Amino acid sequence: REVEILMFLSAIVMMKNRRSITVEQHIGNIFMFSKVANAILFFRLDIRMGLLYLTLCIVFLMTCKPPLYMGPEYIKYFSDKTIDEELDRDKRVTWIVEFFANWSSECQSFAPIFADLSLKYNCPGLHFGKVDVGRYTDVSTRYKVSTSPLTKQLPTLILFQGGTETMRRPQIDKKGRAVSWTFSEENVIREFNLNELYQKAKKQSKPREEGPEEPPGAQAAAGHPDGETKKDK
Repeated sequence: REVEILMFLSAIVMMKNRRSITVEQHIGNIFMFSKVANAILFFRLDIRMGLLYLTLCIVFLMTCKPPLYMGPEYIKYFSDKTIDEELDRDKRVTWIVEFFANWSSECQSFAPIFADLSLKYNCPGLHFGKVDVGRYTDVSTRYKVSTSPLTKQLPTLILFQGGTETMRRPQIDKKGRAVSWTFSEENVIREFNLNELYQKAKKQSKPREEGPEEPPGAQAAAGHPDGETKKDK
């Protein structure tokens, strides 16, 4: 019986690993499989040992949060009061905004990918932003991003053009469920047409530029431009 259960759990891990895009996600899935398998074996051996092990796992999950990405990026962090104001400030600017939660492992895995995209594609007419919907729950309601522990909507990327949402990933079907989508760099570039957006944004911004464009990485290395720092979140 235990062998059948372990084989079933192994199949689930293999399915999850097919959607993983980083080594950290693969390792995390393996560790999760090990924890579930150990819990089942402990419960089969002695229910008291199973309860003790399950309690220790819960305490570990509650006290040991995944590390935040602290590398270079060119991203503005919004609060519940600044996001609408910034999107409406200049309708010529295109925004790609990530709606995330610090407790989401998927958001943590996507953080370095989104940061790298911001360094490559940020320009005066194309900006990147993030808002923590785990902290600002009213933002999640306004933009219809679920923050349920079982949600498949974290992270959510929304493209704003002229201050209005024009597309998002993952998409939401008619039943209100998120359509499965892999948050890889290649998928984001292709689905959001980043190369085309970047070229258009640079052409539109030239008439209002007063000098040569500063390389995105130069200011990114110094911190978050015109927004909250990671310590403020």
